[in-house]
Amino acid sequence: MQSQRAKVFISCGQKTQTNEIEAVNEIKTVVEELGFEPYVAVQQQSLLSLRENIFDQLAHSEYFLFVDFIREQLDGTAENRGSLFSHQELAIASYLYLPIIAFQQSGVKQLDGMMKAFQVNAIPFTDINQVPMLVREEIGKAGWRADWKNALAISRQRGEHDDTYVGKDSTMLARFFHLDVTNRNLVKPAFNCIAYVESILDMTSALPIPLRTAELKWAGYTFPYASILARSHRQLDACFVMHDDPQVLYFNCFSDSGHFWRPMMGPGKFEITYLVTSETFPMARLTVTACVGNSIDDAGLT
Repeated sequence: MQSQRAKVFISCGQKTQTNEIEAVNEIKTVVEELGFEPYVAVQQQSLLSLRENIFDQLAHSEYFLFVDFIREQLDGTAENRGSLFSHQELAIASYLYLPIIAFQQSGVKQLDGMMKAFQVNAIPFTDINQVPMLVREEIGKAGWRADWKNALAISRQRGEHDDTYVGKDSTMLARFFHLDVTNRNLVKPAFNCIAYVESILDMTSALPIPLRTAELKWAGYTFPYASILARSHRQLDACFVMHDDPQVLYFNCFSDSGHFWRPMMGPGKFEITYLVTSETFPMARLTVTACVGNSIDDAGLT
């Protein structure tokens, strides 16, 4: 289940035989106490691990906390380098436009590596034990909020339905069930949101129902793609049942072929997984149970 809290990606060295690991754990505790979901990056040894762990965690983070601990002395200078691995993570975070708070230990060469490329203004520190306190102060100054996500959320309001007339002459009464798709970002719109049924399971037979890909219809909207403004939501036509034939479950989709979306024949229960994609957000999913029976009041979506 997706966390409801904003995620802070914590990028810093964790060198053994130093007090860096202890400091990192204290930073993680501070982030948790402020209401955020922390993720502490651990150096990965393979490209596969980088892609599945670091890249994926950065893509699903709302904030980036960078701590540049001192490393070995640079040849021919009195300065030291910082953590190379953390600088690589900083580059990815900057590419993703994540809000960044950066700290740099005294003695590390300033404006070196990615710090120079992205002009990150790091907050200096001398004592590593100062960092957790500084993290608490700077998160407050920056106005970071834990009550949002860079994500879409799909939800279902129990008991919700809408009876409306459909058909060529709008003479047939149908009961529509909807899903709410919410943009949990505070400022960024979700562009080109498209919804699909990803899978259907007949709960009576415990067998999956084959289906073909077809875009679902947004409520009150005539295109398969829609935008959802920041801190706003749209309704999606999840499914519907005709009043005069309540044993059959239909999907309101963009397809001119009955081979793509054959109705679900009841009475029965169906486990349906919905998927929403977006140009600007990670995919969102929700699994619900649809019921159809001998009367219109037997129909439901939970």
